Amino acid sequence: MKQMLGWLWMAGAIAALIVVQTFRHAEPLSSFDRILNGAAGLIPLGIAAAIIGAALLLGALVHGMVFDSQPMETGDVSGPYSGPTPGGGWRIGFFKGKRLWGREFYEESGISELKRAWLTGEWLRDHRLMRTTMVLVGLPILVIGAFGTIALATDVTAVRLLLLLTVAYVAVNMGFALIRA
Repeated sequence: MKQMLGWLWMAGAIAALIVVQTFRHAEPLSSFDRILNGAAGLIPLGIAAAIIGAALLLGALVHGMVFDSQPMETGDVSGPYSGPTPGGGWRIGFFKGKRLWGREFYEESGISELKRAWLTGEWLRDHRLMRTTMVLVGLPILVIGAFGTIALATDVTAVRLLLLLTVAYVAVNMGFALIRA
């Protein structure tokens, strides 16, 4: 049943894109295109936002590896694996290799904990909360910058609309998550 709902949702999304492309010369969509074509000068700003977001995510990764990671055991790595696949099937296999070096870290933070840390200033002293802040700021900036830039650069009305709806979805859900926390 769940797979059928996924297929129905995908068919509905494709149908909506076809409808938008069919009526792209109608007045609301043509004015939408004119507005986005007029905002093409914002493309460098979108690229810069995407680069800043990616740099924040990369900085959080490097920060975690430098300050809070533990060495992994080196040597031979092998073992069978089996389990369900995302498509509903079953996978069986075997992996064999050699780990030469490596470090790992695991952490978990909640938005409410992070919001309290922002109010007290603890996020500036605790490495884990600083990394979480970097990810929480960097990921939306990366998504909004990249998708917004692609929406301004492309000339397909349905794709533009879909990308801008994705940007709005990320921004609204992030705002609600921060308000509720």
